[in-house]
Amino acid sequence: MKLTRLEVKSFRNLKELQLNAADGVNVIYGENGQGKTNLLEAIWLFTGSKSFRGASTSELIPLGGDRADISLCYDDGVRQNELRMMLGDKKEIMQNAVSLGSATELCGGFCCVVFSPVHLNLIKGSPSERRKLIDVIIGQMKPRYLSVLSEYNRILLQRNTLLKDVQFSSSLLDTLDIWDMALAKKGALITKTRQSFIEKLTPFCSDFYEGISNGRESFDMSYQSNIEIDGEISDETMLCQLKAARPEDLRNGTTSIGPQRDDILININGISARAFGSQGQQRSGVLAIKLGEAALMNELLGQTPVILLDDVMSELDDSRRDFLLHRLEDKQIFITCCDPNQIFDVDRAFEVSEGKIVKTE
Repeated sequence: MKLTRLEVKSFRNLKELQLNAADGVNVIYGENGQGKTNLLEAIWLFTGSKSFRGASTSELIPLGGDRADISLCYDDGVRQNELRMMLGDKKEIMQNAVSLGSATELCGGFCCVVFSPVHLNLIKGSPSERRKLIDVIIGQMKPRYLSVLSEYNRILLQRNTLLKDVQFSSSLLDTLDIWDMALAKKGALITKTRQSFIEKLTPFCSDFYEGISNGRESFDMSYQSNIEIDGEISDETMLCQLKAARPEDLRNGTTSIGPQRDDILININGISARAFGSQGQQRSGVLAIKLGEAALMNELLGQTPVILLDDVMSELDDSRRDFLLHRLEDKQIFITCCDPNQIFDVDRAFEVSEGKIVKTE
């Protein structure tokens, strides 16, 4: 998977620019606030996922403007592909000159892995941040998963509404079994899929973390489900848990059982990275997860994803920077930094200033 060209017109603070990428290490450098991260964000949107910074569409359009226009060309090893995204009152997305119904239709095509300082919340943040991590990873590798997740969330919303309305109309209680069965079917599938992916992802992450820490520390990750009974996850086990929790759910007006309450446990040296890990350990842990994600994607899809690293080098010493880049050989990488001398073996460098590429080396 190689990005060959990116064109941007009026995206955040980016004015009008064209970036012709090298196959290897591409460094995007410049002072803070010039648009380096915005470039990576524009690339990431073509995976079909939302902004990795959690931005809404309106935030991607410059102040005082009415639209943003970005296009990207990439080579998947079989053919050249051209993607275009026009953001405004209406979002328009095109793939090889064919209009798509939504950005999610891009999932599974152009594949990326992104690391940004905001991803430190994968360890430091709430369980929802970690669930979002695994959902984005799975969505790129199995696009159908996203439709299952969307359907589950729709059913969950309907059930929560019903739980609140029962107090005004007790006859609605008779319909709760129907919603429980629908919720359990989708919920068990989501839980088993997440658990399976964590099991496949963890060995890659452990290997990368060992390298990043020079073999001094160990890394482990596991999925914590609330519908598992005696090691089994199924429609029946979730139904059983839903029935047991029904009195509580009716009192609180919300569903307490299901994958929306699960968590991913991340340990360093056998103890919680969230509770006891240092800032350096947490940063290294997130890096290991992202590199593991790239390795798993390559194994399952037969595609090497494009690697986007935002401000990753500033807090790493020379040996860790060197390890990181050497473990990413044969991959296309885009790295942002303030000082390009932090990066070794650069194939191409782009200086960004005031939303424009002012120099290419």
